[in-house]
Amino acid sequence: MTRPALVDGRDPTRVVTRRGIAFVLDAVLLALIPAITVAIVGNADLRRGDCPDPIPAGRDCLSFKNEVMLVDKDAALLFFGLLVVLYLVVFVAVQGITGASPGKALLGIRVIRADGTTPGFGRSMLRMVAWVVDGLVLIVPVALWSAWFTPGHRRVGDWVAGTYVVRQRARPGPPATFSG
Repeated sequence: MTRPALVDGRDPTRVVTRRGIAFVLDAVLLALIPAITVAIVGNADLRRGDCPDPIPAGRDCLSFKNEVMLVDKDAALLFFGLLVVLYLVVFVAVQGITGASPGKALLGIRVIRADGTTPGFGRSMLRMVAWVVDGLVLIVPVALWSAWFTPGHRRVGDWVAGTYVVRQRARPGPPATFSG
């Protein structure tokens, strides 16, 4: 098994904290864009209290704590459609080409193959699909545990796709060999 070469004597894959923060930044970005779009396009009406009973015809009511938002019926479909498109663009297309999502780029980390090249579309798609397993964080923090405790600090998606997440300055080149 191989991994990226050491940088300044340090393991370039030891970026678990940065990965977690990047994940949160990406999640916020991916949720905010569709939410703002829905609020504008869906004729959002923000109110305090509970959803009205009955809900007005042609509207949906979203409630959180003591805040409600009434939106056009098609707005929820727009939200989920835009969310799926953004997810594919950011985590498959952009990350496949550049090696980084916006969160990863801000935190100075990137996804690479063992030879130092960017993952490409196929490997990025595999990493995304593997979130079915990695994303079981509500039950067992699979992605976090595997990133902390495996050689190369890889989550299931990285193992399946043959990728690593490394510090931006990690140099491509002949990978080091694991000895343990």
